[in-house]
Amino acid sequence: MQRSNARPTARRLRGALVALAVVPATGLQAQIPEEFTNLRVLPADVSRGELMGVMRGFAGALGVRCNFCHVGEDPNDFIGYDFASDEKEVKRVARSMMEMRGEINGRLLAATGRDDRLDVQCATCHRGVRRPISLTDEILEVIESDGVEAAEARYRELRGQYYGRAAYDFGQGSLNMVTETLARAGDLDGARAMIALNVEHNPDDHWPYMLQAQVLMQAGDREGAIASAERALELSPGNEFYEQQLERLRRAPGS
Repeated sequence: MQRSNARPTARRLRGALVALAVVPATGLQAQIPEEFTNLRVLPADVSRGELMGVMRGFAGALGVRCNFCHVGEDPNDFIGYDFASDEKEVKRVARSMMEMRGEINGRLLAATGRDDRLDVQCATCHRGVRRPISLTDEILEVIESDGVEAAEARYRELRGQYYGRAAYDFGQGSLNMVTETLARAGDLDGARAMIALNVEHNPDDHWPYMLQAQVLMQAGDREGAIASAERALELSPGNEFYEQQLERLRRAPGS
């Protein structure tokens, strides 16, 4: 992110990553127009290098190529591209997002009264994916449309592709929230599957085990609940809440 107290010339394109404007190799460079038409948000006098920097910023923030927004086929060959066309809905949406970002960085952030503030960029929300959705919501959507097994597969797919990047939060919290949502809705089978997936991938975090204990007890598995609570306490020794919960589970009537 660029800071909002940067010199005005550095913010001409509202925080676009102009510094990354590396023009493609000679063959592709010749296919990029020297002058641009149908510019509605970017300045009319934007240079070729500046515009390419903006486009590369979009591509990196969303993890896409040029043909995501522009009419054309081969992302590695711009022959036949109609860059001015507004045919694709995502290009029209991109303009609205640029205007929204400009409004946030200009009027709304200025209204905070802070001098040292961070500009909002496309990557602030998108984090390298086309659809800026949290991992929790992604998994819940898959559960609703295709079921728990499909959601487990989707989680593993996303983890394999994006783990270690900013795209999704693969910490314990995401699947904890999925588990709690399902448990509140009465889907204990789904909750058990999701918390088991969480424990599998976050075996050294104590809270998923305690949450698992709660879900198992709710499902009538007292022995399993005790085992999970004991593991939580092992990972967080001296935790008074866990000690109380474990004692309560041990005193509970057998299922």
